[in-house]
Amino acid sequence: MSKGLRVTIITIVVIVIVVIGIIGYAVTGLAYAQTRVGNADRTLNTVISHQNSLNATFKGIDASATTLTGANFDPAKAHALLDQFVANANLAGTTIERDDASLVSARAALREQQWFTALARTNLDKEAARIDHARSALSSAKTIAADYAQDAQFWQAFLDAFADGSTVATQIANADLAGAKTTLTTMKTHADKALQLSTAPGLPSELHALMGDYESLIKDVGMLLDAVAAGNDATIVSAENQIQVDANKVDSYDFAKIDTETQLFYKPMVDTFNSEMAKATA
Repeated sequence: MSKGLRVTIITIVVIVIVVIGIIGYAVTGLAYAQTRVGNADRTLNTVISHQNSLNATFKGIDASATTLTGANFDPAKAHALLDQFVANANLAGTTIERDDASLVSARAALREQQWFTALARTNLDKEAARIDHARSALSSAKTIAADYAQDAQFWQAFLDAFADGSTVATQIANADLAGAKTTLTTMKTHADKALQLSTAPGLPSELHALMGDYESLIKDVGMLLDAVAAGNDATIVSAENQIQVDANKVDSYDFAKIDTETQLFYKPMVDTFNSEMAKATA
């Protein structure tokens, strides 16, 4: 075999090996990338499947507020609903944390062995973008869930104070001054907690003012009880008049308006959540 022929054969063999290598690299790289995309897609679909439950949680605050503004207001029913809502909001927060962690892991996997997946970079980048949108949605959802929980805790404390007030009124009507004094102390504790929580995100400033007026009402009821115990008629009359002023202030607050303002506060975040989730499913 001549030297020229040997060189030609070797060259052909080398070219064949290179071509086979390129084809093998492309096929294997594409298969590897497709596996990564498939794994990421399954993770993403799991997260997306939680969207309905999250939206249900977001709507929960509206249902809770409705129980406070309806004509057939039932404190016990409202409190039970708020208890469930706080539990749901906390569960949503846990779910969001777990979902976000799984998305972070899935996205990182898309960037592994980049030298091996160059030909599939477009599909990998598309999947990464979908994950980014889902994580953006979860960021909004995390804020909403945490804020909702604080809002509901305010309403819980408020309802506790409200229930205490009803008990105090009954005790006074039955001349149970000692019992009324004890309940009033509990009422003050609940009102203090509500006042502290009244500046939670999403709660209108009217609620902070409301709790200030409620604290004044509690103070004046305490003054009335002390005056009755001391038999001080002048102070009794003065305290009764001031209690009426306090009660009128508390009754003047428009809870339907407060509910609307709360919903308007959260609407942009809820819209962002749904918008980003829609992009994640595109």
